[in-house]
Amino acid sequence: MQEAWQACTALQSDHKGSGRAWDVSSRVALAMGGRQAALQCSERAVHLKPDSFAFLSQQAQCLLVLNRQADSAAITDKLSGVTLDHAVQFDTLGNLYSQLNSHAKALGCFEQAVALEPANPHFHFNRALILQSMGELTEAEQAFDRVIDLEPDLAEAWLHRSRLRTQRQESNHVNELAVALGRPELSWREEMNLRYALAKEHEDLGQYDESFAELGRASRLRRGHMKHDAVADLRAIDGIIDAFGASYFSVEHIGANTRAPIFIVGLPRTGTTLVERIIGAHSEVIAAGELNNFAECLGVQLAAQKPTDRLDFIRRAAGVDHASLGEAYIESTRHLAGNSARFIDKLPLNFLYCGLIHRAMPNAKIVHLSRHPMDTCYAIYKTLFKQAYPFSYELLELGNYYLSYCKLMAHWRQMMPGAIYDVSYERLVSNPEYETRQLIQACGLEWEDRCLQFHKSSAPSMTASLAQVRKPMYTSSVGRWQQYRDGLRPLEDLFLSEGLNL
Repeated sequence: MQEAWQACTALQSDHKGSGRAWDVSSRVALAMGGRQAALQCSERAVHLKPDSFAFLSQQAQCLLVLNRQADSAAITDKLSGVTLDHAVQFDTLGNLYSQLNSHAKALGCFEQAVALEPANPHFHFNRALILQSMGELTEAEQAFDRVIDLEPDLAEAWLHRSRLRTQRQESNHVNELAVALGRPELSWREEMNLRYALAKEHEDLGQYDESFAELGRASRLRRGHMKHDAVADLRAIDGIIDAFGASYFSVEHIGANTRAPIFIVGLPRTGTTLVERIIGAHSEVIAAGELNNFAECLGVQLAAQKPTDRLDFIRRAAGVDHASLGEAYIESTRHLAGNSARFIDKLPLNFLYCGLIHRAMPNAKIVHLSRHPMDTCYAIYKTLFKQAYPFSYELLELGNYYLSYCKLMAHWRQMMPGAIYDVSYERLVSNPEYETRQLIQACGLEWEDRCLQFHKSSAPSMTASLAQVRKPMYTSSVGRWQQYRDGLRPLEDLFLSEGLNL
């Protein structure tokens, strides 16, 4: 990447008047994480050629990663009014609309791309992804079937397809997956996706030993191809507890005056998406998705201080201007919240920021999901995430992270009693109406019966639970870990040694 950027620097010097030089510089900068530099290069490209679809769409992408959704949407809408000739242009536009949560528009773009190039599996794949997010699960499965027919090596399509429904004895892909895994020269990513898919289908069919064996092979592949310091994660949580202790909470802070956000926090796979759908069914609330905006705004606030490392960043965060942080967060979410009085930010890892969130926006609601420790960890362990949750692919790393998370949540409750509303997944699915009424009241909302009909909502979902939330509440996932008790023994022993009640 450094060599690529050096080439871009030479291009900028030798070809100042070339929009393509600045456009490729923007793309390299963005790939390197230089978001502001990427935008500046993109703006130069657009200035030189204002009518270029490629340059404008790159500018819209740069604005998106900078959380400037309204500005990105304005460019994207402008591009949608231009006559497009190529499938890749419709695909690019569809990806922009997808990131802007305009899923119906995204679907229209992907369908145009497929119509222009029906033999291109990439366009079918993007169409399938948007269909599954919109809850069109049968049509999505057919679309993934088409992807696999066109490009059997696109293993991610196999995994998405397996997740769309509960596989049955008379209708599953176990044999096809076994054949696919026998192909020569599989990349590790292809093998990993296929093994996660096979583990899921074995579980659906009640073949638990086979499922856990495949899961172990898949997770070892993932963990073996990532650089992750598990101990650094635990140190960071200890650093948060130290920096946001009694002395931090004893100092008077003035936060932003807003009650708009409802934060749903916790570990993934604990029911956070379920609760998001329940609250999001309310007429006064919009579900904005898993937003990284709070952490992004905090990073902007601290950028000038140039923290030297993660722990230094945490220490400096305790001295941030809380009102300014809260106002910056609200401003960054205006486009996503629309005209709704309240909105949901469902990024589970915001549990790391509960103290800052409460001080920056004292009237915001924080809802925390909890679930049985073993069910939580098994559900996380069996899920292939994108880039998040690197602690989830090795049982003891996962278990130690879980213990640190519990320690941090206990700390928040002690430091700011009453600020966090705890929801038990088990109690919620066992007594839906009572727990849902309590939840809606805790969020400061009037009761609406539609909150119990969350599964009928047409709102899109992009999480690993996208198929489950299209169904009424069910209890079949409670105690699921017991089917894998032998394989999960290291985790169980760790938790028992730490005094957890299992």
